[in-house]
Amino acid sequence: MSKILKNSWALFLGMGLIMLSHGYQGSLLGVRAVKEEFSLTATGFMLSGYYIGYFIGARTITSLISRVGHIRVFAAFASIASIVVLMHSIFVNPFTWFILRIVTGISMVSIYTIAESWLNDRSSNKNRGSVLSIYMIILYGSMAIGMFFLNFSSPLNFQPFILISLFMSLALIPILLT
Repeated sequence: MSKILKNSWALFLGMGLIMLSHGYQGSLLGVRAVKEEFSLTATGFMLSGYYIGYFIGARTITSLISRVGHIRVFAAFASIASIVVLMHSIFVNPFTWFILRIVTGISMVSIYTIAESWLNDRSSNKNRGSVLSIYMIILYGSMAIGMFFLNFSSPLNFQPFILISLFMSLALIPILLT
């Protein structure tokens, strides 16, 4: 068990940073939508795009991984997620954000699928539950910490979007160098 955790530290660190940025992004978009005076219907519609993308990504990611490979797909979708965050600060419109949230959903489900398949491959039947529970604690804990970043800058500024993109891009370094 400790060998697996020692060998998976880069994945845990990278996924922690990804989820930190993802938690910050989800909260930031909701607060920014209120500040931009989007209607409640438009805000709900916009935020639901993530789950539409999640569904689309879950249906398509396995064929993409088999054609291109785990590491390339992971790097591509993490980069896409980082770019999409920055696009939110440029195009402030509920429909555009809806499309961007779809792309975020596709990207995130792809990232999760690859990270969890790596952990499944590294663990045995004996310790798989323990490894995945540590992974989930890191994911949800990081996501919760990310929400606190709302306190450091006004949601009307573009800097929070840059910080989210920075965390997302930084997360790639330990994972892709292993």
